[in-house]
Amino acid sequence: MRNNNVHQLAAWGLFIAIVGGYFFMAVKFPLAYIVATYEDLVGEWAQVYLFAATMLLSIRVACFKSRFRFFFAFLALACFYVVGEEISWGQRIFNLMTPDFFEKHNLQNETNLHNFFTGPMTTTLKRSLEYLIALGLVGYGLLYPLLVSARLKLALWFNKKGLPHPPLYLWPFFVVSAYLELGFISFNEAEIAEILIPLALAIMAINYLLAMQKYQGFISFPKWQKTESIRLASQSAALVLSVIMLAFATTGASYSSSTMGPKIESRYYNGLEKFANRYKRIEHWDSAANLYLLVHEKKSGQATVLRNLYVCYSNMNDETLALSFLKKAEQLEIDSLAKDPLSVASHLSLVNTYEMIGDKESAADHLRGSLEIARLRVSMYPESAVTAYWLGKAEEMSGYLISALQEYQRALELDPGALKYQKAVLKLSRQLTANY
Repeated sequence: MRNNNVHQLAAWGLFIAIVGGYFFMAVKFPLAYIVATYEDLVGEWAQVYLFAATMLLSIRVACFKSRFRFFFAFLALACFYVVGEEISWGQRIFNLMTPDFFEKHNLQNETNLHNFFTGPMTTTLKRSLEYLIALGLVGYGLLYPLLVSARLKLALWFNKKGLPHPPLYLWPFFVVSAYLELGFISFNEAEIAEILIPLALAIMAINYLLAMQKYQGFISFPKWQKTESIRLASQSAALVLSVIMLAFATTGASYSSSTMGPKIESRYYNGLEKFANRYKRIEHWDSAANLYLLVHEKKSGQATVLRNLYVCYSNMNDETLALSFLKKAEQLEIDSLAKDPLSVASHLSLVNTYEMIGDKESAADHLRGSLEIARLRVSMYPESAVTAYWLGKAEEMSGYLISALQEYQRALELDPGALKYQKAVLKLSRQLTANY
């Protein structure tokens, strides 16, 4: 091992630790993976601090008189924007209300701009942006430094005009991030990319900062001396350690806050259910069941969770426990109907439960009843988005897909900012398109 490669080995070590750590958490410790990837928790705060660090480092590099100063000034502005977007410009921190314009048009009803175009729903625009980002990451992080190293005229021209190239040893950060941004695994892995990208840019800025301090007017990276290589490695490691400490401290402080704490806890339990659904999708039954149980302990009145526990334990060959959860779901829904016999949601929930039990006659009775009640409610409250949505649900489960889509669209027209209605329209539209 050459002593002047310490910084490269350190960077690769950080890369392996991050990617390997996330993979290990996803397989063995689902709760840790959620904390490391979900909104307002450790992972997102790490992203914020990494982009903030890149911004500060870029400002420092931009202070040197070099052909790269404008690029790093622009990178600093871009990072400032990303930091603001990540925290919705302080909305959640300071408990600010979402302005009406953002409430109506933002796909996540938050005070940021990027969710005007992308959000929790997969759209053609979102997919196109993801592919553009992935191509940009591979092009800039791998192809460009390779072409500069090969002394290709066009690449050297861009470099001469002020486009700095990342150190070639950082290519794994960019290439793996490109893959993760495309979301092929559908496991919230884009959040890992948002750790790798700012870290790579921060290490790149550290390299340029040292090069400008040591070698004014440099054209390509020098072969670092032993002390310089160790300095780069220690600065990169110190950056990551500082970010981890800040991320944990901020998460703890936020969770302890009387305003943010309950919201974070609610969002966390919503995350538990989402990740349980993901583990269920890949048939990781044990992890899915454990997460569903945590949700059930917190929110015991959810028949959907009980049905999912039935599915998990059935596949784990524990039929006795599985049936106990299904019976709890049935009783829960019967009790709910006793309180509100005209609840469309409770009738439809019982349809799903009875279908799992195998009682097709009872399922059909409740489906007919839900459709009649939903139509009655719409006639009574024609301007209600909620009644339109539930009529759409009843019609969709009854097989009247076109009518269901019309009701979902009407609900969305009555309440344009409702994400639930947007998802219903998009999902059923795609189903109809695929069918016809």
